[in-house]
Amino acid sequence: MPAPGAAAGSQRVFLHVGPPKTGTTYVQSVLWTNRKDLREAGVLLPGRGRTAHFSASGDLRGRVKARGGGGGRLTGRWDRLAAEVRDWPGTSVISCEWLAPASDQQIARALASFGSAEVHVVATLRDLGRVVPAVWQEQVKNGKSFTMSEFLDLLAHPVPDSYGELFWSVQDPRQMVGRWGRHLPPDRVHVVTLPGSGAAPDELWTRFSSLFLSDSSAYDTTSVRANPGLDPAAAELLRRVNADLGGRMRKASHSPLVKQLLHGELTKEQSGRKTRLPVEAVAPIAATAQAAVEWLRGSGHDVVGELDELGVDTTPRETSLPEDSPEDEVSRAAVHAMTALLLTMQADGAHKRKVWRNQDGADQSGGPSDSEAPAESDASPSGGPVTPRARALSVARRATRVGRRAAGAARRRVAGG
Repeated sequence: MPAPGAAAGSQRVFLHVGPPKTGTTYVQSVLWTNRKDLREAGVLLPGRGRTAHFSASGDLRGRVKARGGGGGRLTGRWDRLAAEVRDWPGTSVISCEWLAPASDQQIARALASFGSAEVHVVATLRDLGRVVPAVWQEQVKNGKSFTMSEFLDLLAHPVPDSYGELFWSVQDPRQMVGRWGRHLPPDRVHVVTLPGSGAAPDELWTRFSSLFLSDSSAYDTTSVRANPGLDPAAAELLRRVNADLGGRMRKASHSPLVKQLLHGELTKEQSGRKTRLPVEAVAPIAATAQAAVEWLRGSGHDVVGELDELGVDTTPRETSLPEDSPEDEVSRAAVHAMTALLLTMQADGAHKRKVWRNQDGADQSGGPSDSEAPAESDASPSGGPVTPRARALSVARRATRVGRRAAGAARRRVAGG
């Protein structure tokens, strides 16, 4: 069916540019979960999967290789994605928060790549009182070891080429929306505000999809990937782990082991307390948010939701910095994480032994040999795609084997010595 406000057969492109920590994981999960149904409704998600949008966005922004040890070359990824969009007669949606920091030159290239299609930009926005702690946690999850107070100091002093400057270039709508908006008519820039905590669980999807769907209720919004936050003690534990690692872990290993496996276990059992802004940071962040709201009111951009939802809650409440969490709470989080990791590895080991026994039987009965089997990094024992947890455990097992070999070599040197 034609998208709202579009003539049948017209080409339209919706670029969802984030920024990070504004419901992007949720929106992308709903989009990809419903990819087939969306296509039948005339809405294309170009690329083979969600990572195609990240790879293409990385290429647009000048990255040569994907992040991580096994990353492939990105050159040409954006052009391939854009070509697929140009070949589609209806509406296309591209969603990636890596587009938020794009420069004017990169934005111009992106818009030109879609030819004669009508391009719209969508920014999902969240109040800065929730964004700032969420971004700090995301940075810690990605390996940073600065405390919340150190992070806030970076934001308070955004000198050129600093992290603070990068943060505000992405999270201040006056900069990010303003940058994209310079290249399009005001009514083709859409601001979707994140609903408050009392809203329906699918309200963000309803708002976002109203831009290109006549009826959003027919799509699955329950089988989606979550990106939960940590309570203050668990976040502090993860930060200390990063500090203790001291850069000794390769990025390719950090993502599956710390970002996915350890963080995933820490989210399973928490106190329920949220990581919030400390009292002294509320007023300046609230002032920045209010200035952004007033700018949006006068921008002429389409607003889906309520701009008042972007205001920071200034209700006085007792808060403490994550780095000031009681030691017993941090210790409990550490014990829980260690126990969960051991149980996970035990279960994985039992599963592996069962698979190996089955494979031994298959080999004896003329089944596939080891040389014909997929590599561990490419497929799971069942032949399906590798999950983040399976990939993390694979890295852990390889690290254990290397450690055992190193220990054995050391013992042999001592014995011979």
